[in-house]
Amino acid sequence: MSAFKKLGFLSIYLMILLSNGIFIFTHGQFTWTGVLFAYGLVPLVDALMGKDKNNARKEDFEQLMNDRFFDGVVYSLVYVHLIQLGLAVFAILTYEMTLFQWIGYVLSLGIFAGTMINVAHELGHRSSKTAQFHAKLTLMTVCYMHFFIEHNRGHHVWVATPYDPATARKGQSLYAFWWQSVTGSFRSALAIEKRLLEKAKVPFWSIKNNMIWVVVLPLLFCGLLTALGSWQVGRFAWEVIPFFFGQSLVAFLLLESVNYIEHYGIVRRETAPGKYERVNPLHSWNANHLFSNLVLFQLQRHSDHHAYASRPYQVLRHFDESPQLPFGYPLMILMAMAPPLWFSVMDKRLERWQGYVYDSQHIAQVVRDMA
Repeated sequence: MSAFKKLGFLSIYLMILLSNGIFIFTHGQFTWTGVLFAYGLVPLVDALMGKDKNNARKEDFEQLMNDRFFDGVVYSLVYVHLIQLGLAVFAILTYEMTLFQWIGYVLSLGIFAGTMINVAHELGHRSSKTAQFHAKLTLMTVCYMHFFIEHNRGHHVWVATPYDPATARKGQSLYAFWWQSVTGSFRSALAIEKRLLEKAKVPFWSIKNNMIWVVVLPLLFCGLLTALGSWQVGRFAWEVIPFFFGQSLVAFLLLESVNYIEHYGIVRRETAPGKYERVNPLHSWNANHLFSNLVLFQLQRHSDHHAYASRPYQVLRHFDESPQLPFGYPLMILMAMAPPLWFSVMDKRLERWQGYVYDSQHIAQVVRDMA
């Protein structure tokens, strides 16, 4: 991996500077900078820098896997995010803002929090208790802790099947999908946790029930932020509450928007009633636009992630056989917000994928490439 690409994974710090740094430096005057970075600057730089189809060389694989730099980036972001939220509480209680500025600030911080769910996603797939703790801590800050349960034990099992709430159906709008995935994923996590408790012979109403903590911990965290803000201004800082839940809403809807574009319309073949072919790199939409991949820790190489969920972000691979998106995730999310535009572009690509994926020779080649 080139030094440029390695250091490029620090690009997310530009968003921190733009979403909060400029806001505080200008005493609350510029609040939409995080939005402009994510949906203006990133697509523009993607267009200028082009695509990156390079995979890590086999001889470099172990060195990249063991390079602590890549861990340092994601772990440090967890604490930077906590500091961001603390600074945000100070800012909203200190600076006078119009409603327009307030909305911009919630959106900017929420978009950054959405990228932090991606960090939690990366850490949540690791077996280390330290990594899993940091994943849960991050998800607590956006009221989406059930993602840790459902994503690993639900989504990765049932992706690209009718049983997965996080897989969008062909012809389904983003807005309908939001409801399906947000509510369905919570119900799925609850069902998974109930099965685990029953297997362990632990009653549902127990401190060992993780779904109880999924609800309680974000409320306690919001209470802590509100208490700190109230102490700062000498009154009840009610403004902290809508800010906290507002940025959480933006964050997890951004996550679900990413789920929408990653799996739109893709269905694995059913090999027997209720059983499906193994997930392979044909079963997720991908994008190899360089800059957005750096900002998102190569999340856009999503097919390799589903084939090998424990593979760290720095060694995720590109497959030519994977279905390819025309743009990086930020621009695709904007496209998904206009359903007629989305359907006109993506349904044609989906139909081409359907013709390609059921060719057994292609499937066999993909399986060989995965080895």
